[in-house]
Amino acid sequence: SASRGTRTPMLRGTVAAISGLCLIGAAAGGSSDFDLAKLSVEPSGGNDPEVFRIYYGYDGAFISPWHDIPFKAAEDADGSPLLSFVCEIPKGTTAKFEIHKSEPHNPVIQDRKKGKLRFYQYSPSLVNYGAIAQTWEDPTIIHPDTGFGGDNDPVDVLQINARPCSPGEVMVVRVLGCLALVDDDETDWKLIVADVNDEGSAEAAYRDIGDVPAAKVDEMREWFRNYKTAEGKGLNKFGLDEKAMDKAYALKVAVETHEAWRGLYDKETSCDFDGTPCWVGVHAEEADGDAGDEL
Repeated sequence: SASRGTRTPMLRGTVAAISGLCLIGAAAGGSSDFDLAKLSVEPSGGNDPEVFRIYYGYDGAFISPWHDIPFKAAEDADGSPLLSFVCEIPKGTTAKFEIHKSEPHNPVIQDRKKGKLRFYQYSPSLVNYGAIAQTWEDPTIIHPDTGFGGDNDPVDVLQINARPCSPGEVMVVRVLGCLALVDDDETDWKLIVADVNDEGSAEAAYRDIGDVPAAKVDEMREWFRNYKTAEGKGLNKFGLDEKAMDKAYALKVAVETHEAWRGLYDKETSCDFDGTPCWVGVHAEEADGDAGDEL
């Protein structure tokens, strides 16, 4: 089994509605409650980046950060959902970690291209970068506001708090807004969020995109416009007249990607990563006590 890692505070999955859409807040396996105090981050592979992986344990078994950690973490004071953020690339670092879509249990690992580990070449990350659990940007769904389908990944997150997250850390975040990046004719939403538990920070008090300093939004937009130029590629583009959209719009985007994920998880559609089918877990009706999935 993997070594025992850090533990994080409690989350409870619930079911709620926003903008008339259902939020599936329970863990994918069917439990109505998800207690983050029982979640452990399980590093494996030591210091060798070629084999290093971050797994997740819950009640003595491996779980998927993509499929089993609830989309909705809690409810904000105004009734809007707070979401579950999985840290992949901490602020100030360059190694491109990501939730692996096709490996069993979807560990967080360093991405590769043509067999080589990937790093940001442009500069270290400006933000805590990662994804929202239980989301997926479906390439077959053309978004009316961008004209392109999704990028086949969990929805990306720019968490703007000053404190760097730890790779694999799960945090409760408030959605503030979003940018509509268009990358190689794919919609690649960037949700702008803040850690609600970063007590005393300016970011924890933000409630909407208008609270985020315009210079910060501009800095993030220009970073994502330019970062691929360091690899000899062209500039990225943005939809929606390059505007940073507000909280209400961004939450609608988040819910849409959550609904797309539900279709994937329920096997109404499918995805692959480099030709290998995405791993969507062992559904309750398929499980038969496989001891290989125990920690």
